[in-house]
Amino acid sequence: MIKIGTFFSGIGSPEQALINLDVEHEVTFACEIDKYARETYLKNFNPKNMYEDITKLDMKDLDPVDLLVFGFPCQAFSLAGRRGGFDDTRGTLFYDALRYLIEHKPKYFIGENVKGLLSHDNGKTFRTIIDCLAKTENNQFSLMQFDNLGYHIHYQVMNTRDYGVPQNRERIFIVGIRDDEDNDFRFPKNIPLKLKLKDILEDNVDEKYFLSQRMVDGINKSNFRERQPMSTEGVCKTLKVGGDTPCFKDERVRVHSLHPRTSKTGKGGSGRLQKEDGTSYCLDTANSQAIEVKSGALRTFPRTSNPDKDREDGRSKRLELRSDDVANSITTHECDSLVYGHKNTSNIRKLTPIESERLQGFPDNFTNGVSDTQRYKQLGNTITVDVVQSVIKNLI
Repeated sequence: MIKIGTFFSGIGSPEQALINLDVEHEVTFACEIDKYARETYLKNFNPKNMYEDITKLDMKDLDPVDLLVFGFPCQAFSLAGRRGGFDDTRGTLFYDALRYLIEHKPKYFIGENVKGLLSHDNGKTFRTIIDCLAKTENNQFSLMQFDNLGYHIHYQVMNTRDYGVPQNRERIFIVGIRDDEDNDFRFPKNIPLKLKLKDILEDNVDEKYFLSQRMVDGINKSNFRERQPMSTEGVCKTLKVGGDTPCFKDERVRVHSLHPRTSKTGKGGSGRLQKEDGTSYCLDTANSQAIEVKSGALRTFPRTSNPDKDREDGRSKRLELRSDDVANSITTHECDSLVYGHKNTSNIRKLTPIESERLQGFPDNFTNGVSDTQRYKQLGNTITVDVVQSVIKNLI
């Protein structure tokens, strides 16, 4: 049995990953300061100990674990770049996770952060982190052979869409292996993306998720980025997904960023982004993207047994697919599609919480029980289950 502990636990991506992998494990402790995230976590998992504020913990009081996972927030290091070792990290939340590593030296740890950590403070922040941890880094000896924990460190930027989930989410993963453990670790290889965004969408969506006409008009007035050139096979000529695997144009869903870009230089970059490569933008805590479900690829109302008869009875044994990008007449009947049969005639809407759960690798309704606002916040902050799962699988 493997014992796991997590800091900045969120809603429990590593714990869900271990369940998916069918690895016998004990959640020795978790620590999460957000009360709503704790509520979701405790609904789904049963840790031996649940803590709230990592900065108030005496690490000697915590039990040792085999694997520590922490998705730490990136803060400015007050002394970063002065090569003061552990002192450079004091006052940061990374330092609090470091306190546990110093005290208990688990066999393995996994740290996760935004890709921008690599360039934060001109790279000094990341360099300080590695200097505190590494005997070797990516199989090369560390430049700093003193005042560190002596872990073998492996790090790599991983994109969610390269591990089977149609979301463009880049994160840096730092894997530490204790010096007395087998150091034959390799990050998982990218896999072809077979799942498209349209494959995870719900069929029946509440009207509250659809954008108002004012918001739709605002999107339509924005200057969109030039679309990727498409070949006759519908393959993007420039955009690649999953290593060398080309992405395919999604004939059903277009994704819009709801935040206009600005350009201080006046050399472009204004307007809203849009994409139709079958993936979503990176989920954030505000759910600030919208999907436009295109009519030409949607199923519409059930046919009646008599095509000449009015649709009012709705009797049918099959659905019809329109390919002319023209909507059937709007009626009051509930529709199979995401667009028609809806009071809101717009076909641009937010992702639902369930769809966001799917884009982060969680079961449907995993975050149910709190408000939608809190569900989006939790899912925007979490680690994608499929990605951390692939790392854990290669590690243990």
